[in-house]
Amino acid sequence: MRKWLFLAFIVIAVSFGAFFASSGNSRDDKPLGIAALAKTAFHFITDASETLKGEPKDRINVLILGLPGEQNDAPYLTDTIMMASIKPSTNELALLSLPRDLLVRLSDGKTHAKINALYLLGGKSPELIRRTMEELTGQPLHYFAALDISSIEQVVDALGGLNVAVPEDVYDPAFPTPGHGTEVFAVQKGWRHFDGTTAQKFLRTRHGEGGDFARMRRQQAVIEALRKRVFGLNMLYDFPALLSLYKTVHYHIQTDIDENKIRRFYDIAKNISYATVRHEAVDGDPKNPDALLESATFTLEGKPAFVLKPKTGDFDYKGIQELAENIFGGKL
Repeated sequence: MRKWLFLAFIVIAVSFGAFFASSGNSRDDKPLGIAALAKTAFHFITDASETLKGEPKDRINVLILGLPGEQNDAPYLTDTIMMASIKPSTNELALLSLPRDLLVRLSDGKTHAKINALYLLGGKSPELIRRTMEELTGQPLHYFAALDISSIEQVVDALGGLNVAVPEDVYDPAFPTPGHGTEVFAVQKGWRHFDGTTAQKFLRTRHGEGGDFARMRRQQAVIEALRKRVFGLNMLYDFPALLSLYKTVHYHIQTDIDENKIRRFYDIAKNISYATVRHEAVDGDPKNPDALLESATFTLEGKPAFVLKPKTGDFDYKGIQELAENIFGGKL
């Protein structure tokens, strides 16, 4: 029965654990409901399994972007920047996260910015950050998916909540609330059941220990919880949840993975051993002697700004490229 889950929506299991879309660009005004669900199901049943970009070289790379949402003061500065890589021959999946404060230089050689600003600088399009990420990692990015993270609350609630393995205690004494107030947000390490509101706070909190690197670990914990929950759904018994989920994510995903790719992504995703997913983060933690990055101050838009730069020299991405190339444990 599990395969019928994928008749309801496209599961990009290689990206945010469970990214869904019903077309190449999901932010349109198409009416949604059982008919739209049936259309996606029709494509899944009738379309031949199509070879994906990257398959001939046994590596499919997907750029994953997480946007904070329209209610945020900076809705188009990416909170999550990740490369998801699949190795079809061994059914392996690897995730490489980059910090938002990484300083990059654009192709004109003069413009500098934090990497999280590139989606906005590129006209709310992924192409600028896609090209820059390809330079950073030394890897072609065959597909992309951009998610409005604010939709996570609705997604999690549609799923009936998530069981999350919290990697470390979280204590934020000043989590922002509507009306420019604050509240305490705290979660203890271990297994916790999150509703949508708690999951979103868990992803957004920034004032605890560990900074961006702790946030990346929290993101990866939610990715795994989403994956387990979605792959555990049953098309028959969980149909109301699937329909609600389908409607929610349709309006909050931008991707170039179209309906013709549904079947092949499913065929690959169903064989991945998610217990062995590799999670790597480009690190700038001063407590980590193997960190590739270090903190610095750099003038951006005429003002000093906190940034992260490679330890080996400004804009020297060899360490990141080596990590990206060998993320499956050996040179490809």
